[in-house]
Amino acid sequence: MASYLESIGCEETERLRSWIPPAQRDEKVIVAAESADYVLRNEIDDEAFFVASSKNNHRYLSFVSEPVLNMLIAELMPPEPAYSKGNPSRNQIAGMETAMWFMCTVWTGLRPHEWPYARYLENHFDPDTNRTQAKVLEVKSLKQSGRREDNPLKEKRYLVLDGWPPQQLSALQIFLGIVQKHEDEGAFDEFYERRRKLLGRTWRRVLKSAQVPITHVHAEISKANRAKLVGAARSTSGPAVLEGNSISFVTARHVFAEEARRSGAFTHYEIAALLGHSMITNQSYYGPRQATLDREHSFMLPAPWPGDADAIELWDRTANPLRDQFMNRESLAQALLDTEARARANGQPDGVASFWIGS
Repeated sequence: MASYLESIGCEETERLRSWIPPAQRDEKVIVAAESADYVLRNEIDDEAFFVASSKNNHRYLSFVSEPVLNMLIAELMPPEPAYSKGNPSRNQIAGMETAMWFMCTVWTGLRPHEWPYARYLENHFDPDTNRTQAKVLEVKSLKQSGRREDNPLKEKRYLVLDGWPPQQLSALQIFLGIVQKHEDEGAFDEFYERRRKLLGRTWRRVLKSAQVPITHVHAEISKANRAKLVGAARSTSGPAVLEGNSISFVTARHVFAEEARRSGAFTHYEIAALLGHSMITNQSYYGPRQATLDREHSFMLPAPWPGDADAIELWDRTANPLRDQFMNRESLAQALLDTEARARANGQPDGVASFWIGS
């Protein structure tokens, strides 16, 4: 950075060359004390109710905190009136189905239109790997059109659920039965549209009735903060966040991807296998990508089918040969050392930094 600034005639780069970055969280705490408007509240206040977006999402939010999710589910499934116990109304059934759809997607990361083809298997044998796994979710992966023949993405992916608690497994199986019923009746698309619209209406009610402010990036979602939100939207999710209906079942898929990343239990290739991607490049579209944060939610994550991540890694490195140069630690370390040696021999002040700026 100092080298670049000097190249364009900027003075006083000496301070930058001698700057030692403080610990990230400590720095944010200091900045928050001075100007809270410019700090993501979730990085400082673990109790904050927040939603977030990645720069590539213009239609929906890409993440919701657990307290916000709880408010959404509570709005979809209010306490059942005493007079209707055992005989739920159509509205109660619709709210329950919408809540289950959102939660099951948060748990599994499925695309909305992958649900009609999903099946729960007590046991599954894979002839390619000669392995048998118990408690597996079989998913027909969509978005496969136009891919090369040597692409390793299989027609179906398998999520291993053997670590899931009984309550989570039971809810998934009930929802799969609901989806299958509508699919068998040829009514899945209509079912999806109704539940999608109900989710949007419910989100607007959550924003309107929330007793605790819900923040997007660094501003409370309210008319009073419209100007501030517009500024935030330019670098995140776009103005849709201001309309109050910018949440969808795809939001739940993004929550899943972010939770898988934050868990630290998976490689990028394993996350790609869980999401039905053939390369890790696709992950640039998912979630806030704040790797320093702990998991926000407490549900149990599935595991990818053994071997799928290895095939994706091989394919990704074949399709992106330069990526391996920077992901292989030994090669990268040697390249850095070689650059440093050349820089010292030539008297260049930037040393190893010149490796990254290509000099």
